[in-house]
Amino acid sequence: MPEAWNVLMHCQANIEKLVIENQLKEIPTQMVLSLQAIRFLQKNASQGAQGSSLKGSLTALAAGADSLGHDSSGLIAEATINSAISYRALLRKTAGLYPADVVHAPVFSCPMCKGIRELNPKTVCPKCGMKLVARTIPATAVVEPSIAITPTSECILVKGEQCKVSLRFVWKRGGRPVDSEELMVVHTERIHLLIIDESLEDYHHEHPRPTGIPGEYALTFTPRRAGSYRIFADVTPLESGLQEYPVCDLAGSDHGSALASRSEVAIGYDAGLKYELTWLTDGRPVYANQPVHAVVKISDAEGVPFRGLEPIMGAYAHLVGFYEDRKTVVHIHPLGDEPKQPADRGGPSFMFRFAVPKAGHIRLYCQVQIGGVSRFIPFAINIAK
Repeated sequence: MPEAWNVLMHCQANIEKLVIENQLKEIPTQMVLSLQAIRFLQKNASQGAQGSSLKGSLTALAAGADSLGHDSSGLIAEATINSAISYRALLRKTAGLYPADVVHAPVFSCPMCKGIRELNPKTVCPKCGMKLVARTIPATAVVEPSIAITPTSECILVKGEQCKVSLRFVWKRGGRPVDSEELMVVHTERIHLLIIDESLEDYHHEHPRPTGIPGEYALTFTPRRAGSYRIFADVTPLESGLQEYPVCDLAGSDHGSALASRSEVAIGYDAGLKYELTWLTDGRPVYANQPVHAVVKISDAEGVPFRGLEPIMGAYAHLVGFYEDRKTVVHIHPLGDEPKQPADRGGPSFMFRFAVPKAGHIRLYCQVQIGGVSRFIPFAINIAK
Protein backbone atom coordinates (compact mmCIF):
# COMPACT_ATOMS: atom_id res chain seq x y z
CA MET A 1 0.00 0.00 0.00
CA PRO A 2 2.68 2.61 0.88
CA GLU A 3 4.49 1.92 -2.41
CA ALA A 4 1.33 2.60 -4.43
CA TRP A 5 0.51 5.77 -2.52
CA ASN A 6 4.08 6.97 -2.88
CA VAL A 7 3.67 6.71 -6.64
CA LEU A 8 0.33 8.54 -6.56
CA MET A 9 1.65 11.40 -4.46
CA HIS A 10 4.81 11.83 -6.54
CA CYS A 11 2.80 11.79 -9.76
CA GLN A 12 0.28 14.30 -8.40
CA ALA A 13 3.07 16.74 -7.54
CA ASN A 14 4.47 16.24 -11.05
CA ILE A 15 1.04 16.80 -12.65
CA GLU A 16 0.62 20.13 -10.89
CA LYS A 17 4.08 21.20 -12.03
CA LEU A 18 3.43 20.12 -15.62
CA VAL A 19 0.09 21.97 -15.76
CA ILE A 20 1.72 25.17 -14.50
CA GLU A 21 4.56 24.84 -17.03
CA ASN A 22 2.13 23.88 -19.82
CA GLN A 23 3.99 20.62 -20.53
CA LEU A 24 0.77 18.73 -21.25
CA LYS A 25 2.40 16.06 -23.42
CA GLU A 26 4.25 14.73 -20.35
CA ILE A 27 1.10 14.20 -18.26
CA PRO A 28 -0.07 10.91 -19.88
CA THR A 29 3.10 9.19 -18.61
CA GLN A 30 2.25 10.28 -15.07
CA MET A 31 -1.28 8.94 -15.51
CA VAL A 32 -0.02 5.54 -16.70
CA LEU A 33 2.04 5.23 -13.51
CA SER A 34 -0.88 6.46 -11.42
CA LEU A 35 -3.33 3.99 -12.97
CA GLN A 36 -0.96 1.11 -12.21
CA ALA A 37 -0.90 2.19 -8.56
CA ILE A 38 -4.70 2.61 -8.46
CA ARG A 39 -5.24 -0.87 -9.89
CA PHE A 40 -3.00 -2.29 -7.16
CA LEU A 41 -5.07 -0.50 -4.52
CA GLN A 42 -8.30 -1.78 -6.12
CA LYS A 43 -7.00 -5.33 -6.07
CA ASN A 44 -6.12 -5.04 -2.39
CA ALA A 45 -9.17 -3.11 -1.18
CA SER A 46 -10.68 -4.51 2.00
CA GLN A 47 -14.12 -6.13 2.24
CA GLY A 48 -17.26 -4.98 4.13
CA ALA A 49 -18.83 -1.54 4.34
CA GLN A 50 -15.48 0.25 4.49
CA GLY A 51 -14.25 -1.83 1.58
CA SER A 52 -17.31 -1.01 -0.48
CA SER A 53 -16.80 2.71 0.05
CA LEU A 54 -13.11 2.34 -0.75
CA LYS A 55 -13.73 0.43 -3.95
CA GLY A 56 -16.24 3.05 -5.09
CA SER A 57 -13.75 5.84 -4.45
CA LEU A 58 -10.96 3.99 -6.24
CA THR A 59 -13.22 3.35 -9.23
CA ALA A 60 -13.98 7.06 -9.46
CA LEU A 61 -10.27 7.86 -9.06
CA ALA A 62 -9.36 5.49 -11.89
CA ALA A 63 -11.97 7.14 -14.13
CA GLY A 64 -10.58 10.56 -13.24
CA ALA A 65 -7.03 9.44 -14.03
CA ASP A 66 -8.14 8.02 -17.36
CA SER A 67 -9.96 11.26 -18.20
CA LEU A 68 -6.94 13.41 -17.34
CA GLY A 69 -4.67 11.19 -19.41
CA HIS A 70 -7.04 11.46 -22.38
CA ASP A 71 -7.48 15.24 -22.16
CA SER A 72 -3.78 15.95 -21.72
CA SER A 73 -2.84 13.72 -24.65
CA GLY A 74 -5.03 15.97 -26.81
CA LEU A 75 -2.98 18.97 -25.63
CA ILE A 76 -6.16 20.92 -24.83
CA ALA A 77 -5.20 23.25 -22.00
CA GLU A 78 -8.66 24.14 -20.64
CA ALA A 79 -9.89 20.53 -20.62
CA THR A 80 -6.64 19.35 -19.03
CA ILE A 81 -6.82 21.94 -16.26
CA ASN A 82 -10.43 21.02 -15.47
CA SER A 83 -9.60 17.30 -15.43
CA ALA A 84 -6.54 17.95 -13.25
CA ILE A 85 -8.66 19.83 -10.69
CA SER A 86 -11.25 17.05 -10.65
CA TYR A 87 -8.60 14.34 -10.32
CA ARG A 88 -6.91 16.16 -7.45
CA ALA A 89 -10.21 16.32 -5.54
CA LEU A 90 -10.81 12.60 -6.11
CA LEU A 91 -7.27 11.78 -4.96
CA ARG A 92 -7.68 13.78 -1.75
CA LYS A 93 -11.03 12.10 -1.04
CA THR A 94 -9.56 8.63 -1.55
CA ALA A 95 -6.47 9.45 0.52
CA GLY A 96 -8.79 10.29 3.43
CA LEU A 97 -9.92 6.67 3.50
CA TYR A 98 -6.38 5.42 4.25
CA PRO A 99 -4.16 5.94 7.32
CA ALA A 100 -1.96 9.03 6.93
CA ASP A 101 1.21 7.02 7.57
CA VAL A 102 0.34 4.83 4.57
CA VAL A 103 -0.47 7.72 2.23
CA HIS A 104 2.63 9.71 3.10
CA ALA A 105 5.16 6.93 3.79
CA PRO A 106 8.51 7.51 2.06
CA VAL A 107 9.82 4.76 -0.19
CA PHE A 108 13.53 4.18 -0.70
CA SER A 109 15.27 2.92 -3.84
CA CYS A 110 18.73 2.22 -5.22
CA PRO A 111 20.13 4.95 -7.52
CA MET A 112 21.55 2.33 -9.89
CA CYS A 113 19.63 -0.94 -9.55
CA LYS A 114 16.14 -0.68 -10.98
CA GLY A 115 13.19 -2.24 -9.20
CA ILE A 116 14.55 -1.98 -5.65
CA ARG A 117 11.90 -0.60 -3.28
CA GLU A 118 12.11 -0.56 0.52
CA LEU A 119 10.29 1.20 3.36
CA ASN A 120 13.20 0.96 5.80
CA PRO A 121 15.74 3.77 5.14
CA LYS A 122 18.51 1.75 6.80
CA THR A 123 18.21 -1.09 4.28
CA VAL A 124 20.96 -1.41 1.66
CA CYS A 125 20.46 -2.55 -1.91
CA PRO A 126 20.36 -6.37 -2.01
CA LYS A 127 22.01 -6.31 -5.46
CA CYS A 128 24.92 -3.90 -5.08
CA GLY A 129 25.01 -3.05 -1.38
CA MET A 130 24.57 0.69 -1.95
CA LYS A 131 22.78 2.86 0.59
CA LEU A 132 19.21 3.49 -0.51
CA VAL A 133 17.84 7.00 -1.08
CA ALA A 134 14.35 8.47 -1.04
CA ARG A 135 12.65 7.41 -4.27
CA THR A 136 11.81 10.15 -6.76
CA ILE A 137 9.72 10.06 -9.92
CA PRO A 138 10.77 12.66 -12.52
CA ALA A 139 8.09 14.83 -14.09
CA THR A 140 9.45 14.33 -17.60
CA ALA A 141 11.02 11.43 -19.47
CA VAL A 142 14.23 13.40 -19.99
CA VAL A 143 16.04 14.66 -16.90
CA GLU A 144 17.57 18.06 -17.65
CA PRO A 145 21.02 18.34 -16.03
CA SER A 146 21.19 20.64 -13.01
CA ILE A 147 24.97 20.83 -13.47
CA ALA A 148 27.01 22.47 -16.23
CA ILE A 149 30.58 21.42 -17.03
CA THR A 150 33.21 23.29 -19.02
CA PRO A 151 36.87 22.51 -19.78
CA THR A 152 39.26 24.88 -18.00
CA SER A 153 42.56 23.57 -19.40
CA GLU A 154 44.17 24.67 -22.65
CA CYS A 155 44.88 21.09 -23.69
CA ILE A 156 44.09 20.38 -27.35
CA LEU A 157 43.75 16.67 -27.99
CA VAL A 158 46.35 15.03 -30.20
CA LYS A 159 46.05 11.40 -31.28
CA GLY A 160 48.36 9.19 -29.23
CA GLU A 161 49.48 11.93 -26.81
CA GLN A 162 48.50 11.99 -23.14
CA CYS A 163 46.50 15.05 -22.18
CA LYS A 164 45.67 16.46 -18.75
CA VAL A 165 42.13 17.80 -18.72
CA SER A 166 40.57 20.08 -16.09
CA LEU A 167 36.81 20.46 -15.88
CA ARG A 168 34.75 22.98 -13.93
CA PHE A 169 31.45 21.76 -12.48
CA VAL A 170 28.88 24.41 -11.46
CA TRP A 171 25.22 24.36 -10.51
CA LYS A 172 23.16 25.91 -13.30
CA ARG A 173 21.01 27.67 -10.74
CA GLY A 174 23.25 30.31 -9.19
CA GLY A 175 26.55 29.20 -10.76
CA ARG A 176 27.97 27.86 -7.51
CA PRO A 177 30.86 25.34 -7.78
CA VAL A 178 29.84 21.70 -7.28
CA ASP A 179 31.50 20.15 -4.25
CA SER A 180 32.18 16.43 -4.59
CA GLU A 181 30.29 15.82 -1.33
CA GLU A 182 27.13 17.10 -3.05
CA LEU A 183 27.24 14.12 -5.43
CA MET A 184 26.15 10.62 -4.57
CA VAL A 185 28.65 7.75 -4.65
CA VAL A 186 27.28 5.44 -7.33
CA HIS A 187 29.16 2.25 -8.14
CA THR A 188 32.17 3.36 -6.06
CA GLU A 189 32.57 6.81 -7.68
CA ARG A 190 30.95 10.25 -7.49
CA ILE A 191 31.72 11.15 -11.11
CA HIS A 192 31.88 8.78 -14.07
CA LEU A 193 33.12 10.42 -17.28
CA LEU A 194 31.97 8.61 -20.43
CA ILE A 195 34.20 9.93 -23.22
CA ILE A 196 33.70 9.19 -26.92
CA ASP A 197 35.26 10.42 -30.16
CA GLU A 198 33.40 11.56 -33.30
CA SER A 199 33.54 8.14 -34.98
CA LEU A 200 32.28 6.32 -31.86
CA GLU A 201 35.35 4.09 -32.16
CA ASP A 202 37.32 5.24 -29.10
CA TYR A 203 35.59 5.06 -25.73
CA HIS A 204 37.16 5.96 -22.36
CA HIS A 205 35.65 5.62 -18.88
CA GLU A 206 37.45 7.95 -16.46
CA HIS A 207 37.01 9.30 -12.91
CA PRO A 208 38.30 12.85 -12.36
CA ARG A 209 39.63 14.00 -9.00
CA PRO A 210 39.21 17.35 -7.23
CA THR A 211 42.13 19.73 -7.83
CA GLY A 212 41.63 21.83 -4.70
CA ILE A 213 40.01 24.64 -6.68
CA PRO A 214 36.26 24.73 -5.87
CA GLY A 215 34.30 22.92 -8.58
CA GLU A 216 37.38 21.86 -10.56
CA TYR A 217 38.22 18.23 -11.33
CA ALA A 218 41.12 16.80 -13.33
CA LEU A 219 41.93 13.66 -15.30
CA THR A 220 44.43 12.41 -17.86
CA PHE A 221 43.74 10.23 -20.88
CA THR A 222 45.28 9.45 -24.24
CA PRO A 223 43.01 9.77 -27.30
CA ARG A 224 43.49 7.01 -29.84
CA ARG A 225 41.71 8.87 -32.65
CA ALA A 226 41.99 12.31 -34.23
CA GLY A 227 39.34 14.98 -33.70
CA SER A 228 37.23 16.23 -30.85
CA TYR A 229 35.86 14.12 -28.00
CA ARG A 230 32.57 14.47 -26.13
CA ILE A 231 32.31 13.96 -22.38
CA PHE A 232 29.12 12.78 -20.70
CA ALA A 233 29.46 13.21 -16.93
CA ASP A 234 27.36 10.53 -15.21
CA VAL A 235 26.46 12.12 -11.86
CA THR A 236 23.65 11.88 -9.29
CA PRO A 237 23.16 15.00 -7.14
CA LEU A 238 22.28 14.18 -3.53
CA GLU A 239 19.56 16.85 -3.54
CA SER A 240 17.51 15.27 -6.34
CA GLY A 241 18.66 11.64 -6.30
CA LEU A 242 18.25 11.64 -10.10
CA GLN A 243 20.97 10.43 -12.46
CA GLU A 244 21.90 13.05 -15.06
CA TYR A 245 24.42 13.54 -17.88
CA PRO A 246 25.84 17.07 -18.31
CA VAL A 247 27.94 17.30 -21.48
CA CYS A 248 30.99 19.17 -22.76
CA ASP A 249 33.38 18.83 -25.71
CA LEU A 250 37.18 18.69 -25.89
CA ALA A 251 38.73 20.18 -29.03
CA GLY A 252 41.12 18.15 -31.19
CA SER A 253 44.12 19.36 -33.19
CA ASP A 254 42.90 17.56 -36.34
CA HIS A 255 39.58 16.78 -37.96
CA GLY A 256 37.93 13.59 -36.78
CA SER A 257 36.13 10.91 -38.75
CA ALA A 258 32.41 10.28 -38.91
CA LEU A 259 30.80 6.95 -38.04
CA ALA A 260 32.06 4.46 -40.63
CA SER A 261 29.38 1.78 -40.39
CA ARG A 262 25.83 1.35 -39.10
CA SER A 263 25.95 -2.44 -39.20
CA GLU A 264 24.89 -4.33 -36.12
CA VAL A 265 27.67 -6.08 -34.19
CA ALA A 266 26.93 -8.93 -31.78
CA ILE A 267 30.32 -10.64 -31.42
CA GLY A 268 33.60 -9.21 -30.16
CA TYR A 269 37.08 -10.59 -29.46
CA ASP A 270 39.64 -9.34 -26.98
CA ALA A 271 42.78 -10.90 -25.46
CA GLY A 272 41.85 -14.41 -26.60
CA LEU A 273 38.26 -14.28 -25.37
CA LYS A 274 35.03 -14.23 -27.37
CA TYR A 275 32.13 -12.01 -26.27
CA GLU A 276 28.71 -12.79 -27.74
CA LEU A 277 25.70 -10.49 -27.30
CA THR A 278 22.23 -12.04 -27.69
CA TRP A 279 19.01 -10.03 -27.67
CA LEU A 280 16.13 -11.97 -26.07
CA THR A 281 13.45 -10.74 -28.48
CA ASP A 282 12.49 -13.96 -30.34
CA GLY A 283 13.93 -12.49 -33.53
CA ARG A 284 12.02 -9.23 -33.32
CA PRO A 285 13.78 -5.85 -33.57
CA VAL A 286 14.68 -3.87 -30.48
CA TYR A 287 12.26 -0.94 -30.29
CA ALA A 288 12.60 2.43 -28.58
CA ASN A 289 10.82 2.70 -25.22
CA GLN A 290 10.22 -1.05 -25.05
CA PRO A 291 12.41 -2.79 -22.44
CA VAL A 292 14.11 -6.01 -23.53
CA HIS A 293 16.73 -8.29 -22.03
CA ALA A 294 20.12 -9.11 -23.50
CA VAL A 295 22.77 -11.64 -22.50
CA VAL A 296 26.54 -11.42 -22.96
CA LYS A 297 28.39 -14.76 -22.94
CA ILE A 298 32.17 -15.05 -22.64
CA SER A 299 34.30 -18.02 -23.69
CA ASP A 300 37.93 -18.76 -24.57
CA ALA A 301 39.37 -19.89 -27.92
CA GLU A 302 38.27 -23.49 -27.25
CA GLY A 303 34.74 -22.45 -26.37
CA VAL A 304 35.21 -23.03 -22.63
CA PRO A 305 33.06 -20.64 -20.55
CA PHE A 306 35.14 -17.92 -18.90
CA ARG A 307 34.52 -17.29 -15.19
CA GLY A 308 37.32 -14.89 -14.32
CA LEU A 309 35.66 -11.45 -14.48
CA GLU A 310 36.99 -9.26 -11.68
CA PRO A 311 34.95 -6.66 -9.79
CA ILE A 312 35.08 -3.25 -11.43
CA MET A 313 33.24 -0.29 -9.90
CA GLY A 314 31.03 -2.57 -7.86
CA ALA A 315 29.92 -4.79 -10.75
CA TYR A 316 31.22 -7.51 -13.07
CA ALA A 317 30.42 -5.48 -16.18
CA HIS A 318 29.21 -2.09 -17.36
CA LEU A 319 27.36 -1.48 -20.63
CA VAL A 320 27.53 2.03 -22.11
CA GLY A 321 25.88 3.05 -25.37
CA PHE A 322 26.23 6.17 -27.52
CA TYR A 323 23.77 7.23 -30.21
CA GLU A 324 25.14 8.24 -33.58
CA ASP A 325 24.28 11.90 -32.94
CA ARG A 326 26.26 11.82 -29.66
CA LYS A 327 23.38 13.54 -27.88
CA THR A 328 22.15 10.61 -25.81
CA VAL A 329 23.98 8.03 -23.72
CA VAL A 330 22.84 4.95 -21.77
CA HIS A 331 24.70 3.37 -18.85
CA ILE A 332 23.48 -0.04 -17.66
CA HIS A 333 24.66 -2.66 -15.18
CA PRO A 334 23.98 -6.42 -15.13
CA LEU A 335 21.03 -7.94 -13.33
CA GLY A 336 21.56 -10.47 -10.57
CA ASP A 337 24.33 -10.89 -8.03
CA GLU A 338 27.14 -8.37 -7.88
CA PRO A 339 30.57 -8.76 -6.27
CA LYS A 340 30.81 -8.29 -2.51
CA GLN A 341 34.54 -8.98 -2.07
CA PRO A 342 37.61 -8.15 -4.23
CA ALA A 343 38.30 -11.88 -4.61
CA ASP A 344 34.85 -12.59 -6.10
CA ARG A 345 34.78 -13.58 -9.77
CA GLY A 346 31.97 -13.48 -12.34
CA GLY A 347 31.00 -15.01 -15.66
CA PRO A 348 30.59 -16.73 -17.99
CA SER A 349 27.40 -14.78 -18.77
CA PHE A 350 25.37 -11.89 -17.49
CA MET A 351 22.03 -10.32 -18.39
CA PHE A 352 21.10 -6.69 -18.97
CA ARG A 353 17.70 -5.02 -18.98
CA PHE A 354 17.90 -2.69 -21.97
CA ALA A 355 15.54 0.25 -22.56
CA VAL A 356 16.40 3.31 -24.67
CA PRO A 357 14.39 6.48 -25.37
CA LYS A 358 14.61 6.81 -29.14
CA ALA A 359 15.29 5.05 -32.42
CA GLY A 360 18.67 5.13 -34.14
CA HIS A 361 22.08 3.51 -34.31
CA ILE A 362 23.86 2.88 -30.99
CA ARG A 363 27.48 1.87 -30.48
CA LEU A 364 27.69 -0.18 -27.28
CA TYR A 365 30.74 -0.88 -25.14
CA CYS A 366 30.85 -3.70 -22.61
CA GLN A 367 33.49 -2.91 -19.99
CA VAL A 368 34.95 -5.73 -17.89
CA GLN A 369 38.15 -6.19 -15.92
CA ILE A 370 40.55 -9.13 -16.26
CA GLY A 371 43.99 -9.31 -14.69
CA GLY A 372 43.59 -5.80 -13.34
CA VAL A 373 43.10 -4.37 -16.85
CA SER A 374 39.87 -2.83 -18.15
CA ARG A 375 38.65 -4.30 -21.41
CA PHE A 376 36.18 -2.52 -23.72
CA ILE A 377 34.31 -4.77 -26.16
CA PRO A 378 32.35 -2.92 -28.86
CA PHE A 379 28.90 -3.96 -30.07
CA ALA A 380 26.29 -2.14 -32.14
CA ILE A 381 22.51 -2.18 -32.54
CA ASN A 382 19.94 -0.35 -34.65
CA ILE A 383 16.93 0.66 -32.54
CA ALA A 384 13.61 0.55 -34.42
CA LYS A 385 10.81 3.13 -34.07
